[in-house]
Amino acid sequence: MAFVYHTTVDPNAENNSHAYTLDMVGFNKRVLEVGCATGYFTKALHDRGCRVVGIEFDADAASVAEKWAERVVVGDLDAGTLWWELGGEQFDVITFGDVLEHLRDPLATLRAAARTLKASGFVTISVPNIAHGDVRIALLEGDFPYHETGLLDRTHVHFFTRSGIRTLIREAGLVPVETRRVIMPLFQSELGVKREGVPQATISQILKDAEAETYQFVVKAVLDNGTRTLATLSDRVNELSDRANDEVVRTALLRREMQEHEERTEDYGRLQEEREVLLEELRILRRELKQSDGMLKEARREAAERQQELEGLLNTKTLRLLAPARRLYGHIRRIGSRRPVPPEQT
Repeated sequence: MAFVYHTTVDPNAENNSHAYTLDMVGFNKRVLEVGCATGYFTKALHDRGCRVVGIEFDADAASVAEKWAERVVVGDLDAGTLWWELGGEQFDVITFGDVLEHLRDPLATLRAAARTLKASGFVTISVPNIAHGDVRIALLEGDFPYHETGLLDRTHVHFFTRSGIRTLIREAGLVPVETRRVIMPLFQSELGVKREGVPQATISQILKDAEAETYQFVVKAVLDNGTRTLATLSDRVNELSDRANDEVVRTALLRREMQEHEERTEDYGRLQEEREVLLEELRILRRELKQSDGMLKEARREAAERQQELEGLLNTKTLRLLAPARRLYGHIRRIGSRRPVPPEQT
C-alpha cells in the first residue's frame, strides 16, 4: 500500500502539504518520520541536512526508504510495541504525514510519539479534512465515494475536521501552535462531484464555512508544559490564524462574487444590445404590418366597390330586357357551330 503514495517532493511547491511540512521542520534536525513509506519525503529531509529515523509498516517500502534514512523500524503502530526499538532516542521533530487517519488508535500513537520528543521539539501533522465541501455535496447526493487515495481513501479509519485534529493533539499532551491549509476549490477534488444540479443556495451555504475548501490541515504542535501561558498563547495564535484564514476565504468569495457580478453585468450589456436590435426589428415589422394592413383594407374596399358595380349592372332594367335576345343569339351560335361543311369547301 505504501507504494501507492510514492511521489516527488518539491520544497518550493505552493499549496502543498509536503512543502508546508518541510518549511516547518527547517534544516539539520533529528527527525522521526512516522509512516515514511518509500522514503520520498525522507529524501527531502535528507537533502536539508536532517538525520532521519523512519517507521514503516510495509517492509518492502521500508527497504527503499533506508537509502536516505539512518534506519527504518518496521512494525505496526497500532500494536504499540515498536517504540521500544527506538532505544529511548529523542528527536527534534516528529512528522506524521497523512498517517493518523489510517490508525485504529491515533491518540495512543501520538502520545507514545510525544514521549520521544525533546523538550524543545515539536510535531508536524497533516490530515485530510473530512468536512471539505465536495464530501458534503456527495453526502447530500446520498454518496460516500471511496477512492484509492485522497479525502475518502478506502484505508482511512478515522476522519478529522479542524477542531477534531486540534482536540486529538491536546489530548496527546501537545499544544497546536500553527495551522496551514492546502486548498482545493469545490468540484475539483478526486471525488468527482459535479456543479450541475447543485442549487446555488446549497453552494452558498457550504461556502459560509471558511474551511469548506480546505483539503488538508498541516499542524505544528509543541509539548504542553502545563503552564496557562502556553495554552493561552496557543489559543490566541490559533484564533488569529483562523481569523486570518477566514478573511482570506471571505476575500476570495467576495472576489468571486464580484467577478460573477461583472460577468452578469457584461451579459446584461450584451442582452441590452441584443434587446435594442430586436426592438428595432420589431418596430420595422410593426410598420410593415401596418402598411400591409392598410393595403389589405384598400384591396378589400376596392373589391367591395367592384362587386357592388357588378351587382348594380346585373340588376339594371336594360340588362334584364336584353336577356331574351342574348339567350336567342347564343342559341343560334350553338346551332351554326354544328352545321355540316359543303363538299366543295373541303
